[in-house]
Amino acid sequence: MSEEKKIGLDLARSSTLVQAYQVMSWERNEIHGNEELEEIEQKIEKEPDNARLYMEKGLCLAGMGYYRESAECYSKAISIDPFNWEFYRHRAHRFISCGLFADGAADFTIASRLNPYDWNVWYHLGLAWFLLGRYDKADWAYIRCEELNKCNDDLVAVTDWHYMTLMRLGRKEDAQKLLDPITKDMEVDDSVSGSYFKRLLLYKGLVSPEELFNGVDPKAGAALEVVTQGFGLANYYLNQGQQEKYEELLDQVIETASNSRWYSAFACLASRADKQSLGK
Repeated sequence: MSEEKKIGLDLARSSTLVQAYQVMSWERNEIHGNEELEEIEQKIEKEPDNARLYMEKGLCLAGMGYYRESAECYSKAISIDPFNWEFYRHRAHRFISCGLFADGAADFTIASRLNPYDWNVWYHLGLAWFLLGRYDKADWAYIRCEELNKCNDDLVAVTDWHYMTLMRLGRKEDAQKLLDPITKDMEVDDSVSGSYFKRLLLYKGLVSPEELFNGVDPKAGAALEVVTQGFGLANYYLNQGQQEKYEELLDQVIETASNSRWYSAFACLASRADKQSLGK
């Protein structure tokens, strides 16, 4: 019987690694709690094996912007109840927020196996693959997501990302067909999918690039619109072969998001991923 392979690296190899980078830091944000968080923590003290309480805490922390700490709460929930799809879905979302796209794709994939009928899971699985540059897999996830659409807001959101996916795959005719159900007078919830809707109207030629930012002022609290619509406009210029404008918009999106609370918005994450793929 062969000798069991040893785990670990020899000194020569380990000396080439940055140990502080390879081993995850124990450093965490100093959490400035609130009454809601304190109540949840008191419940956990009484029921330390209640997985849903950790999800409740994770949702609370995420709402406060503590994404990494939130993800750890879902990991605790999974350790107690590993077959609950919701825990994987929420942890995946927080992984995406932290820029851990492959980890997010893995968790969304598990969630899709445990509950193959949740629109949110398939939508964000497609996003994870898009951010990883795996547009073939994103296309597959969005096709499944579209089968689960229940309203115009669902249609608008998934159509937007699926359109960009197909354009990046070079499937322009298929991308244009996705826009057929999109009309200028269709009813959508502006607070839910308004920015995506405007992007689709741009792709369809129903609004001009100049009209996209009409009345949008980041200093007046519209930073999210600048970020979301900015990435859509960047893609528009990319598809038009206007590389310089495309890269300028990516920079504008990242700068706007970085100076607001929207630094983890999908459009900002996608802009950063695009910049990285450009080697910039």
